[in-house]
Amino acid sequence: MSEHEITATVDGETETATVEARRLLVHALREEWGHTAPAVGCESGKCGACTVELDGEVVKSCCLLAVQADGAEITTVAGIDGAPA
Repeated sequence: MSEHEITATVDGETETATVEARRLLVHALREEWGHTAPAVGCESGKCGACTVELDGEVVKSCCLLAVQADGAEITTVAGIDGAPA
């Protein structure tokens, strides 16, 4: 399986990881970068537990590959001002 190095800004922090091409963004956020606010729910985009803002657009991170977020700015619910930790 091919691996790719990706970099994204997550909640204001620059994060880099080497991920398999098939790795979902929600898993990279949680397991590679330690951002646990996006939860793994249904893994089909129906429940919304994994919702993040990607370059200003609201997306379900279980429906995107991590490589699709390379170079992006991502805001999780924990990164929103005033959100509970």
